[in-house]
Amino acid sequence: MDRVVTSDDRKHEIMLDLLVTILALMAAYYVGSIFLPMLTGGAGYSPTPRRKAREALEMVGLRRDDVLYDLGCGTGVVLAEASRYCDNVKGIEIEPLRWLVAKMRARDAEVILGDLFRQDISDADVIFLFQYEVRVNERIARKIKEEARSGTRVVSYLHPIEGLQPYVRRGDIFIYTT
Repeated sequence: MDRVVTSDDRKHEIMLDLLVTILALMAAYYVGSIFLPMLTGGAGYSPTPRRKAREALEMVGLRRDDVLYDLGCGTGVVLAEASRYCDNVKGIEIEPLRWLVAKMRARDAEVILGDLFRQDISDADVIFLFQYEVRVNERIARKIKEEARSGTRVVSYLHPIEGLQPYVRRGDIFIYTT
């Protein structure tokens, strides 16, 4: 005996198909947003732990009148923490979803949607970054040497910056000056 398919059955099938499609797209976006930047010469996403951000900002001596840039600010953990110490906080993020989260998390900061290599950072007093070794850090080191003024403090979490000598290092936090 054949089963009769009702309109309610068809609606449920469509809803299930839609739900599966949405979940698959979300998974693809998530995986792509982590690994695609690494394949195109950028860095994958890994958030800076809040306690490490706080420790690094204290080590660098962030002041209220400093201009701080977080290059590749992700979801804005460092921006939100830096806004407690500093009035002029700027983050640059190329990935739109993380940029949106950073905008909502760090309302007192200026969050720029764009490529950090195309952003002028010449007014920076402090530059924070958590990038991957070699490919990205070499380019960032070159950018910092070319654009940052003398005396700019640079904080790198987890990875040292090739070609620069830290003046302070505590565990996985490296602080440099230009």
